[in-house]
Amino acid sequence: MVIKKTKVLFFIICILQLFYLLQFRSGFEFEIIKDPFNKNAGISSALSSEIIESRNILNKHEINNFNLSKKLKKDTYFYQRSIEFNYPRRIDQSSKFILFSINEDIKKDCKIIETSIHLKLIHC
Repeated sequence: MVIKKTKVLFFIICILQLFYLLQFRSGFEFEIIKDPFNKNAGISSALSSEIIESRNILNKHEINNFNLSKKLKKDTYFYQRSIEFNYPRRIDQSSKFILFSINEDIKKDCKIIETSIHLKLIHC
């Protein structure tokens, strides 16, 4: 009887540990499984909010070619992810629409089109 209770207790502990590993340690999110066929499923867990915000700004103003400020180009993560995530919109060095970080200073002859939480879109 004691051996049977020990086996059941051991089995329960193993199940609890597996649940703990799947839920908290692996980084897996069950939110992705709830709606897997949504085109935006998992974006918030895969990308930073600045990248998502850049796409929202470009979609809102229907901009096809854009440029990034020098500070944002130095951030290789932001640069690479903005190229990938904003496709088919492309980065064009001669574009008059430039994305800046919120704390960057802009040129005097440029007009601010939109300011959001992390980024601002300007037209030069």
